[in-house]
Amino acid sequence: MEFTSSHLAVLVISVLSYVLYKRWKDPLRKIPGPKGLPLLGNTFSIKPEQMHVQLYDIAKKYGAVTKISLFNTPIVILNSTEACLEALIKKGTDFQGRPPLPRMWIFNPKSLAAAPFEHPDYSSLHRVAVTGLKSYGSGVAELERIMETTVAETIDLLQGKDGQPVDTHELSNGYIGCVMASILFGERYSYDDPICKSIHEMNDRLIQAIDPYSSGAILDIFPFLINFPFLFKYVHENIAKSQDMLNGFIMARINEAKASFETDQKRGCLDYFVEAHRNGVNGTGHKFDDDCIKGLVIDFIAGGMETSLSSISQTFLDLLHDQQLQKRLQAELDSQFEPTQTITMKDKNKLPLLSAYVLENLRYMNATPFLIPHFTLKDTEVAGYQIPANTRVLINAYYIAHNPDIYPEPFEIKPERFLDEDGKVVEAGHPSKHNLLTFGAGRRICPGELLAKSRIFLLLANILHKFDLQPVGELPDRDVRKYKLGILLSPPHVTARFVRRQ
Repeated sequence: MEFTSSHLAVLVISVLSYVLYKRWKDPLRKIPGPKGLPLLGNTFSIKPEQMHVQLYDIAKKYGAVTKISLFNTPIVILNSTEACLEALIKKGTDFQGRPPLPRMWIFNPKSLAAAPFEHPDYSSLHRVAVTGLKSYGSGVAELERIMETTVAETIDLLQGKDGQPVDTHELSNGYIGCVMASILFGERYSYDDPICKSIHEMNDRLIQAIDPYSSGAILDIFPFLINFPFLFKYVHENIAKSQDMLNGFIMARINEAKASFETDQKRGCLDYFVEAHRNGVNGTGHKFDDDCIKGLVIDFIAGGMETSLSSISQTFLDLLHDQQLQKRLQAELDSQFEPTQTITMKDKNKLPLLSAYVLENLRYMNATPFLIPHFTLKDTEVAGYQIPANTRVLINAYYIAHNPDIYPEPFEIKPERFLDEDGKVVEAGHPSKHNLLTFGAGRRICPGELLAKSRIFLLLANILHKFDLQPVGELPDRDVRKYKLGILLSPPHVTARFVRRQ
C-alpha cells in the first residue's frame, strides 16, 4: 500500500492526540511551577551552581509543592515542613526510594546513602551502620573521647603556629579527617599520618568524580553512555582512576581488619562491619559481603567529611566577619571555665549560646540544600497532590531554613533563634527546631547527626576558649546566596590568625 500525505496526516494527528492525552492524564500537571520548553523543560533556565537560589525563588512564587522538568524528567520539590514530614514520615516507604545514580553505583554498588529503600541490602546496611556508631568502643562516650583527643591536638597545632596565617579550610579538613580515621579504624592518627592524607585524597577524588554539576553528569542523565567510554574519555578516565584509588585503599584496610579481628576487642566501626560480614548479617538471604563493608566505609567518609567541613568552614567565616559574636561566645566560655581548662561534651549544657550557634550554623549553611534526592516507590500523594510512582522528589530544606515566615531575617546569623526566654536551648517541638531539616527526617534520616553536631561544638568551644580569631586580608562574602552549589553547598576558603588569648 502506498504511503500518502493523508496517511502522514493521520499518523501525526494520532501521535499528537496520544501526547495530549498522556499530558491530560498526568497528575503532575496540576502541580504549579515555571513553564519550560517542549522535551527540554526547564533545563536551560536552571543554573546548576545557583540552583539553591533559583529553587528558593520558585518556592516563594509557587508555594509548598512545586515542579520543574529537566530533559523532560519531572522533579517534584517539597518546600514546606508539613509537606516534607508528610512525605518522609507519614507516608512510610512511599517516598524512600532513590533515583538512578549510575556514577555513584560504579563506585559504590552497596551505598547506604544511594541504595533504593527496597534494595535487598538496605536494611542490613542501615542496621550495621547504626550499630557501629552507637556501640563503638564504650558507646557514644568513646566517640566523644576520640573527638576530644583530636581537638587537643588541633589546639597544640594552632599554638605552634604562634599567630601565623592558617588556611581554615585545611585546618578543618585535617581535624575532620583525623576524627573519621580514628572512628573507622580505632587508632589514633596525627594530621600528617598517611592514612589521614589518603582519606582526604580519596574524598576529594570521589567528590570530583560524582559532582552532579560537572561534565560527568551526562552519564547520570543518559546512563546508556556509560557503555561508550570513547565518547566522554576524560570523564571515564577520572572515574576509573578514582575507583582504583578507592578500591586499593579501602580493601587494604578491610583485609587488615579481617586479619587482626578479635570479637571481644573491637577497635573501630570497621570491626563492627567485619563482624557483620563474619556473621552474614542481613536477614534477606543476601550475604553481607566485602562490597557491603566497602560501601559503608565510603559512605562514612564521604558523608562525614564534606558536610562537617562546610559547616566548620562557615563558623570561621562567621566569627571573622562578626567580632561581636566571637566576643559573646568567648564571654560565655570565660564565665564557666578557667583559661587552662579543656571543654568536653559533658560541658555542653553550660554553654547554651554556643550550642544555639551550632544549630544556627547548621540552619544557615545547610550544606545539602535538597538532601539526597528521593524517589517514589508507588503511586502516592503529598499535600493533596497525586504523585505517580518513579517520580524524583527533592526536599527543599534550604528554602525552609531561610523562610522569613519561620526565621525572620533568615540571611542573618542569630543564635537567639534557638534560645528560650530563660536563655536555654529550645526544646524539640519549638518552631526553630521543628523546621530544621538539615539531616532529613524519617527512616532515611542521617545517622551521623549527633557526630556532626559534636564535632562542630567541641572544635569551636576549645578554639574560642584559647584563641582570638583575626582575619588576614580582605574577607570573602559570607552570604550563602552567593555560594556555588556543587555536590554540596560550600563557603569560600578563608585565612585567619589564631592569636593566643591573654
